[in-house]
Amino acid sequence: MKAAYLKAKNQFEIREVEVREPEAGEVLVGVKACGFCGHDKILAGYAGEEWQPFGHEFAGVVEKVGHGVKNVKVGDRVVVETSIFDPISDYARNGHPELDTEGPNYMTMEHTGMGFAEKTIVPAILCVPFTDLEDREACFLEPMGVAADLILTADIHLGQDVLLMGCGAIGLMALQMAKASGARNIYVAEHKANQKKIELAKQFGATDVILTDEMELTDYPFPRGGVDRVLVTTPPVTIAEAVKVANVGGIVAFLGISYGPGAMVTFDSNIVHLNKLQIRGSNAIPALYFPHCLDLVKAGIVDVKPLITHTFPLEKAPEGIMEFLTDKAHAVKAVMLNE
Repeated sequence: MKAAYLKAKNQFEIREVEVREPEAGEVLVGVKACGFCGHDKILAGYAGEEWQPFGHEFAGVVEKVGHGVKNVKVGDRVVVETSIFDPISDYARNGHPELDTEGPNYMTMEHTGMGFAEKTIVPAILCVPFTDLEDREACFLEPMGVAADLILTADIHLGQDVLLMGCGAIGLMALQMAKASGARNIYVAEHKANQKKIELAKQFGATDVILTDEMELTDYPFPRGGVDRVLVTTPPVTIAEAVKVANVGGIVAFLGISYGPGAMVTFDSNIVHLNKLQIRGSNAIPALYFPHCLDLVKAGIVDVKPLITHTFPLEKAPEGIMEFLTDKAHAVKAVMLNE
């Protein structure tokens, strides 16, 4: 079968590889749609030192099942969670499954092909059946779960003012969720070159867009002097700016990730201390909230279709991804389609 591989710096190729039979508790999924995510971009940009398969935001059809699989059957349309909690872990048994990161994990398996492939082996427990959605919509459920975790971590209340830093696909889904959660004003901080992201932020109800190449966040005239919640989807270094615009008692929730020196952050601890701020990390491992996210899409509360700006078939993935990476003005989300 065909599978896409990547390596830094921004090298992509299609390989012919073998896919094994599913073992007990596993299924073989024929991939129908897979999104190119921020973590894939980091791996391709600098962190992927060796050639590796990639892609974990995908939907497809179950083609084979291993022994003992009962939750799905051949022919089921499924979207795949990247991981799940261990139901017999201490965390789960104490009522906090969201804290258990040691359950089955698609990302840590040995793969010849992942989401950017014709087929891939998946633990059956990670498969969530769905109907009434296009595959290109369903593949957003994994990053939508990330956005949902960010929103829940931020604990947005009715009438609060929110700042969203970065409006990529996850940020734009979080914006829609923040609005549905009752946020009064939602401000978006973004670079002016990212025209499509800015357009969509306004379409989804952003109060205003702050162009960070032209203005410091601390210079923006927030009506209440600052904001009650900050959602950071940009690199961790921006947390230092986030704490400067948070109101007393505010929460800064972040999910941006970097490796190496970029993971280190310096901020003014006196601001955090004296203003009684909280800095909360959002980590969507285990992957949760897929049924909830399905409902949000079906109810029209979160609209994912406008986020898709680039599509291509698997065999054209190297060219399609490079076009996406270089199209700064229009790129929001690239989706590979096996149709």
